[in-house]
Amino acid sequence: MIAIKIPTATYEYEGEKLVSKKDELIVNVDTSFKAHLNWEKHFQELKNGVDLSSMVAVVSDWIKDEKTASKHLTDLLRVLYCFINSPKLPSFDDFVGILDSTNIETVVNKISAVIQEVGTFASKNE
Repeated sequence: MIAIKIPTATYEYEGEKLVSKKDELIVNVDTSFKAHLNWEKHFQELKNGVDLSSMVAVVSDWIKDEKTASKHLTDLLRVLYCFINSPKLPSFDDFVGILDSTNIETVVNKISAVIQEVGTFASKNE
């Protein structure tokens, strides 16, 4: 398992002003079969039966182009979420709730790193 830092943002009022607080959450990336189970449990039906391996292949193409990646951001986040193992993120809603639109490029870079790691792991098992 590898660990990655996910940029987070929370908002609080300081007086009458809404202030953004930036931080990072360290999470483990789990490339085991558990990721596939997470996909099946949470997203496979939503994606018309497409399995995680197929979705990773599609996402690998999307992340090569910034405009395409941002157009499919929710699906990219779904794939990343399936590989994250953290008690602080028990649901997909919790995961997207910590993200901020100003950090999207960083998050897409994290997705790229995870996809690359998944590809490395898969090629070792062939």
